[in-house]
Amino acid sequence: MIIDKTYEIQGQKIRGKLYLPEKEEKQKIIILSHGLSLNYTYMIPYAEKLYDKEVATFIFDYRGGGYDCQSDGKISDMTIDTEIEDLNMVIDSIKQEPEIDENNIYLGGHSQGGLISSLVAPTRNDIKGLFLFAPAYVIPDDMKECDNPREKNVLRLMPEYLGEKYIDSALKINMFEDIKEYKGNVLIFHGVEDKRVPIEYIVEADKEYENSVVYIYEEGEHRFTDEIKDDVVEIICEKIS
Repeated sequence: MIIDKTYEIQGQKIRGKLYLPEKEEKQKIIILSHGLSLNYTYMIPYAEKLYDKEVATFIFDYRGGGYDCQSDGKISDMTIDTEIEDLNMVIDSIKQEPEIDENNIYLGGHSQGGLISSLVAPTRNDIKGLFLFAPAYVIPDDMKECDNPREKNVLRLMPEYLGEKYIDSALKINMFEDIKEYKGNVLIFHGVEDKRVPIEYIVEADKEYENSVVYIYEEGEHRFTDEIKDDVVEIICEKIS
């Protein structure tokens, strides 16, 4: 079953889709977060591939998270803090779904979605593991270049919307100190050719995490090919089976 879901936070609606294989027992689930400027449709390939392997997922739009988002909220009001609030609410809501095993909640995400997942996990005690696709650990450093950003600085993704609120929110992150307190299993997937998030940020994260494994794709870019996505899904299924 693929079920449309709507949850509410601060009077605004967050919309997404629950990919739920038909099983009698309660199911483990991966909550998948999209990247900056994008929407949940970019997570559909992962959700479909995992669904085919009978793994439940939930994909959703952050409030104002990107272009063509189905959730409420303006892009100009979106910050790292609002996305942290959104993800925490989504986790709490998914745990209440009767088909879901509240003791088997995993987080996954691409780019900023991976960053948000990384920041939320150490603040909770109910996240079983992290699956991160090119997590944007570069964002706090990108904010320091706001006057003269590099070509692939995230501020160039939505320059008409990303302003002082977003920059201030991101600058508060103490990147590797903030994520390293998470003690669960962390799988990071990253491409050598990723120009948006230089690979040295992934190397540093791997040093800081207590239980991490990094999978490197020599020809991988910031957005993965279908072939890489297939490999990522196979590895995830092995780890959570």
